[in-house]
Amino acid sequence: MSQSSLSQINIFPVKSVGGISLSTSWVEKQGLSFDRRFMLALADGAMVTARKYPVMVKVQSSLLHDGIIFTFPGLEPLRVKYQQFKMQETPAIVWKDNFTAYTTTDDADDWFSQVLGQRVELLFSGEQSNRVREKIGHNVSFADGYPLLVISQASLDELNRRSPEEHSMDQFRTNLVVSGDEPFIEDSWKRIRIGDVEFEAVKACERCILTTVDVETAEFRPSKEPLNTMSSFRANERGGVFFGQNLVAKNEGMIRVGDQIEVLETKDKEFYEDTWKASLTLTCVEREEVARDFTTFWLEPAKGEVPNYQPGQHLPIEMNVNGSIVSRRYTLSSSPSRAGRLAISVKRVDDGQVSNWLNDHFQVGDSLVAQNPDGAFFLEDNPTRPLLLLSAGSGITPMLSMLRYLSDHNQVNDVVFYHQCTEEQDIPYREELEQLEAKHNGLKVMISLTQPSGKWSGLSGRLSVSHVAKVETVHHRQAFVCGPEGFMQDAKKLLIQFGLNPQHYHQEAFGVNQASDEPVVALQLSVNGYLFDGDNQSTLLEQAEAAGVAIASSCRAGFCGACKVTLESGQVHQPDVPALQEHERNMGQVLACCCIPQTDIEVVD
Repeated sequence: MSQSSLSQINIFPVKSVGGISLSTSWVEKQGLSFDRRFMLALADGAMVTARKYPVMVKVQSSLLHDGIIFTFPGLEPLRVKYQQFKMQETPAIVWKDNFTAYTTTDDADDWFSQVLGQRVELLFSGEQSNRVREKIGHNVSFADGYPLLVISQASLDELNRRSPEEHSMDQFRTNLVVSGDEPFIEDSWKRIRIGDVEFEAVKACERCILTTVDVETAEFRPSKEPLNTMSSFRANERGGVFFGQNLVAKNEGMIRVGDQIEVLETKDKEFYEDTWKASLTLTCVEREEVARDFTTFWLEPAKGEVPNYQPGQHLPIEMNVNGSIVSRRYTLSSSPSRAGRLAISVKRVDDGQVSNWLNDHFQVGDSLVAQNPDGAFFLEDNPTRPLLLLSAGSGITPMLSMLRYLSDHNQVNDVVFYHQCTEEQDIPYREELEQLEAKHNGLKVMISLTQPSGKWSGLSGRLSVSHVAKVETVHHRQAFVCGPEGFMQDAKKLLIQFGLNPQHYHQEAFGVNQASDEPVVALQLSVNGYLFDGDNQSTLLEQAEAAGVAIASSCRAGFCGACKVTLESGQVHQPDVPALQEHERNMGQVLACCCIPQTDIEVVD
């Protein structure tokens, strides 16, 4: 293997803004010179970062002998001069560290406030930061926790080999990039020397939602990449994902691009279970129109076998739509009991970019790229309780997978299959459902139409008390529910009113919602006894922060579990995310970073 050398030096003058690449840099114990010596803050000194305001990554900066010039698309450049700083002492807060920083200029505050659409102040750390961290024994800049970060190019190459999307080093905001051909070689370093400086590697760097910001568009990637991929091979037992090593400088001195990495002491690499599997190329072998504007696409792998999956899990896919690579997750309607092919059933919806494109353009012979099926919403083998499979609209897809699986294993002992749609022509797989009901004495199929014709003799209207009352021994069943958000809210409330044990209620949801499509409803939210006004539009964490109420957080993407709280009363929409297990859901725990209040709520941590 070739020896590692320093290939990039990056500084970020303002925390969370774009970086500057240097050929040489002076290293101080508090960090690289000019690195994170500025920070945007609210009036109380609380840090403002691109975790919440991703547009910050579009701010670029250039160092001058007497200050810095900042640029942002659509705004006149801002020039700040050190000699014009007001240098008034002001509180600053980075995570749990409270310390004193200094004010800069009114023009800088106004300019950055215009960029963010939020009143902020540009703070200066001072020539020597007043933030002293006991863990490392000296002062630190406005960086998250440690003065410097190192990542090897081989580590990024390995991530890109596994990820369905391409990632750049800019996403990880590292100070030092090193060459070499061994992925994650930095994990084995305990002490290294670069140029004049000796460094100690003190902690693997836990990554957050900031890594998912597309540095070109300044928007969060809907796919949650690279966190999703890293969670499959760089995650610890609690779900935190790690990439890069935090460094502390043991002395001051100069480093230069091209310097060799002298390894003074090694350590065992951190162990992360590797559950990653290579992506699949799936080819459409059949299109099946299963209802009005509802198409099933039967897919076969270009090589190899169909991966194992559980009935009810979903398939992460990506495809080129009008020149752009887009990622989505669709529940598999096929059953793992029927080997050789996978199926996704896709319903046309208003403004559905990918759903409508698939229905219009994806034909037999076309291919797409997919990851292995996953998800926590699935039917376990040999269910021990009677089942209620409850769906509306395209939510029928996981229920079809489950029902097909049960039928193939002759386990349809006491199953109620309820589906709600609009008209008769919207009933998916109507003939198959009728055949299955005739085949299995233990199956009861209930279809309700919200706009029935005069000839319809079945149930009508939306899910209601009268509908649930027709389900025998509903309180003894295990319920699986999937459909539009309002439908699932109503279903959960009705089923629990009928005595269903909440531990036997399972609800499907994909990804971390950043906002709700529901009409705005004013709510009262309580966190540890602090009451504030909120709504049903954004996450509990975002609303608490806006109200000045503190909730511990880190990744902001449902991977680390740092923001886990207990729901004492009320209802929230909690997506299916890695850091929240089924038994924790059953205990009333939710993640503040990704749950959206639906009613007045009270939570405690």
